Amino acid sequence: MADETVIVRKEELAKLVSTKMTQTGMPKKDADVVADVLVYADLRGVHSHGVIRVEHYMQRIRSGGMNLKTDFTMKRLKPSVALVDAKGAAGHVSMKYATEEAVKIAAEQGIALVGVKNNSHCGALAYYADIALKAKKAVLVCGNVNKLVVPFGGSEPFFGSNPMAFGFPGEKEDILLDMATSEVAWGKILTSREKNAPIPDNWAVDADGKKCTDPQKAVALLPFGGPKGYGITVMVEALTGLLVGGVFGPHVKQMYGDYDKYRDLSNLLIVIDPAIFWGGNGYLKMAQTMIDEIHRIPPAPGFEKVLVPGEIENKVMARYTKDGIPVPKSIYEFLTK
Repeated sequence: MADETVIVRKEELAKLVSTKMTQTGMPKKDADVVADVLVYADLRGVHSHGVIRVEHYMQRIRSGGMNLKTDFTMKRLKPSVALVDAKGAAGHVSMKYATEEAVKIAAEQGIALVGVKNNSHCGALAYYADIALKAKKAVLVCGNVNKLVVPFGGSEPFFGSNPMAFGFPGEKEDILLDMATSEVAWGKILTSREKNAPIPDNWAVDADGKKCTDPQKAVALLPFGGPKGYGITVMVEALTGLLVGGVFGPHVKQMYGDYDKYRDLSNLLIVIDPAIFWGGNGYLKMAQTMIDEIHRIPPAPGFEKVLVPGEIENKVMARYTKDGIPVPKSIYEFLTK
């Protein structure tokens, strides 16, 4: 039976999360950033990356697996290239800092290539892509995680679900894609466990490498799109752990385990100012024209409208902002303790 839910306003939920995180000794300014990132995910309906994660973060901090000091700085390697050593700090804080700096570099140089190494889990990548979109920049952000995904043709996990987000701004609407390179993010398995709900048989495999529908038996994920999704997983791994000087796949510390160790995650941000090509803001109108033309494509049977990436989440965000966010009762009770 699915868990009951409590409807919570976004402001209240952010306050609850921030207060809970400060109980670990995390400075309030950093706790506020963590809360903002997690509530943003819940607002978009991506509950697997929302406030459900708080208990895990608190356990990791108290076990010594996350650094509460956020005294990292950005090292400029070239005019448009920089590196942030997060030193095991909260990934939400390091990635927000890196993204804001990348936007500044892109405004100066036309493009910014920023790596983040020694990072912790940073939540939904769409949050950081959205920062660049608000500055009218195009953006690609990706990250590696611990081994979770069975490679195509393999019988045990090697790479992570290695998420990526892409954004391109338009005049009125933006394109915002946020996806794992596995069929689903592991967080969706956790959400299904929390709700005691079955999962589709193309999400995960059990300890014997067989597809399963019981989230409690799931031990590894499947790549999306067979060999093509697997190839993109490898690409993200190369652009993160290999490129910025981190570690890869099996050498990344486990999220649910290794609680006393820093995660060694890596992220890459590419922020581009399209005005460098256009000589002005004409790209915004062109992007909007493309979005409008996509909307005019006759929908296939069973569909009401052809959408661009991010539209579904934007509609959910508008509804949850107005009506409140549904939070599992067990999670709400934990946050209010």
